[in-house]
Amino acid sequence: MNKQNLVSNLKEMSRELSELAVKISKSPSANVDGSLVSKKQNGTTRLFQRLSKDKLKYLGADDRQLRILLAQKAYAQKLSKAALREKKQLDSCVEILESGKDKNGADSADIDLVYGRLPDHIRENTGPSLVTDDGFAEKWQKEKYQNRWMKSDFSYETPRGEKVRSKSEWMIACMLTEAGVPYRYEEVVPLSEDFMVFLYPDFTVLNKRTRKVYYWEHFGRMSDPEYIENSFMPKMNDYYNFDFLPGDRLLMTFESKGHPLDTTSVKRLIERFLL
Repeated sequence: MNKQNLVSNLKEMSRELSELAVKISKSPSANVDGSLVSKKQNGTTRLFQRLSKDKLKYLGADDRQLRILLAQKAYAQKLSKAALREKKQLDSCVEILESGKDKNGADSADIDLVYGRLPDHIRENTGPSLVTDDGFAEKWQKEKYQNRWMKSDFSYETPRGEKVRSKSEWMIACMLTEAGVPYRYEEVVPLSEDFMVFLYPDFTVLNKRTRKVYYWEHFGRMSDPEYIENSFMPKMNDYYNFDFLPGDRLLMTFESKGHPLDTTSVKRLIERFLL
């Protein structure tokens, strides 16, 4: 887990808990007087509305809505207290995690920052450790993998200097590179070597923080019935049959003649699954 991402996530959770506590305080049940209490009388449990220390109002069958509101009020009060306590714990964690910063704002307690601060003569003779996110990602990116095609005839050159087959794939590659997401282009992926099932996703991508690998398919000819029948459907069936499911290990983008690639969708997938 990248420490900076962890701190950012904790701050976001703290903010959401604050909003939750405010939202709970404004619920309809908050304006109901009193609280819901139960008492046993002659072996039967009866419900009452406590209006003061010494004043109880019996709630009969006709008071069902009031009982519900009072129960919701009690639950909401406990939720709000728990949310504020949890927020306090998260804020304490953030304070501890940020306590390692020196007077210049540099965090001396972040292993992912150590390599970049090494003197040149040390850094030039070593590489980032695999225990760090960047070190793991660098090793993953440098690993050799089998490509599907020779790509010398492809027309679109990415910022990394490789060639891809379409403008849309070029746009995806550019956005992955800009976001710092490691990827492999058209890697041969064995879904099942026993059954000789291999797929060739457009991109194999790595989330550096979680170290989880996803397969990104761009389906660019969704207006073509033959493409859907002979390419899209068989590929999707293979992914599903071998438990590669959308949002789990499979990411997808689409386009047709009337609907070109939506870069907003690409950005959202990157932010949701790969950062």
